[in-house]
Amino acid sequence: MAARPVTRVGVRRRLVWATVAVTAVALVLGAVAGILVLRQVLLDSTESTLTTAIEEIEDSPTSSHPHGSDDRVQWNPHQKVAVVQLVDSSGKLVAGSRPDTPVADLDPEPGQTARTETDGLLVLSKRVALDGADYTAVVGEPLRPINVAVNTVVVMAAVAVPLTVVLMGLLARRLTGRALAPVERIREQVAAIGEADLARRVPEPGGEDEIARLAATMNEMLARLESAQQAQRRFVADAGHELRSPLTTITSVLELAERNGGLTDPDSLRTAQDETRRLGALVGDLLLLARSDEGGLALRRDEVDLDDVVDAERVRLRSTTDLAVEASLTPVKVRGDRDALARLVRNLADNAARHGRTQIRLVTAEDAGDAVLEVSDDGPGVPAGERDRVFDRFVRLDDARGRSTGGTGLGLAIVREIAREHGGTAEVVEAPGGGALFRVRIPRLP
Repeated sequence: MAARPVTRVGVRRRLVWATVAVTAVALVLGAVAGILVLRQVLLDSTESTLTTAIEEIEDSPTSSHPHGSDDRVQWNPHQKVAVVQLVDSSGKLVAGSRPDTPVADLDPEPGQTARTETDGLLVLSKRVALDGADYTAVVGEPLRPINVAVNTVVVMAAVAVPLTVVLMGLLARRLTGRALAPVERIREQVAAIGEADLARRVPEPGGEDEIARLAATMNEMLARLESAQQAQRRFVADAGHELRSPLTTITSVLELAERNGGLTDPDSLRTAQDETRRLGALVGDLLLLARSDEGGLALRRDEVDLDDVVDAERVRLRSTTDLAVEASLTPVKVRGDRDALARLVRNLADNAARHGRTQIRLVTAEDAGDAVLEVSDDGPGVPAGERDRVFDRFVRLDDARGRSTGGTGLGLAIVREIAREHGGTAEVVEAPGGGALFRVRIPRLP
């Protein structure tokens, strides 16, 4: 049975519902707490009034006290409360504003005040001594005004809370709509940008808020995509151009051999062989860079004496070039792939041999925990504005130089990738005596 597609609620709707839910919970909790506090405040106020009434009974003149437990009289020394009663020790009502029966059956401890709610009244009682006799003073106030006030507030809250929640929902919907409008415009612009239109950019609303940073980030991403697309197109065009040259030469030699009945002069054969070797090297370089782009070169991690690798290249250079080869090699170890490091050194050495006029200098050293490799020549050098671009693929700064002496334009790109795979960097600066100095830094082993 196929799973049902998950329907995701939009951000705007989620924000509105979250605002409504939080507002409703907060208002309901606030209303309940407010109603409870209001009722307690009203009860405390009424209890304070009743306490004052009992104190006035205790302080009232003797002449106002009832005389004779059998004679019940209309007696209310405190007219501010609804009920005032005096009960003797036998529980008989001897005086009070309600002469029928005591409103509550309370038996407070001496010196203590008893409190209860009964028959719609809040009642306090306390033992008092009047004219040498012990009585229980009972005072009470109706709860109806308190209940009416509380009920009124409950009704008002029942109307105000839903209305406020609705208004907050509408306000949240409007505000989130306005806040997310720039995001929607950015989405529409990005959706309209095609592969052939990466030069377009999304509108930036300005400011320093999240929307402005999102727009700036999207434009930076589009710029990177445009740059990557242009680099890819240049790479494909340059690769095709580089591959076409040796293939054309080899094809011409084969066609000539076919016309001559299989006979080919030695010079043409040597040319075809050179172009085949060059083609193989170019394909190998392209495959290496492709592996690097896809996820790394999967290099070994062995202990390598970098100075030994450079010394081997020094020996090779002296046998293959007429330039003077100088070396200053400090023993230094790194962790990496010996073959890849040898290729890095060879690419730098071949580049120096192509551009040097009289000499090449090879240096290994230690600096701040890094193994440093320097390869310099006394050639024309690299202009300051081209020192970053020289490590790009298929870059030849001297367009007049022939391919036979200029290489494929991938050597320095491979140097940078191998250095990066070893956790290092590659750069080019001006050599102290003029020319170019290529410097590679790789973390060294202690």
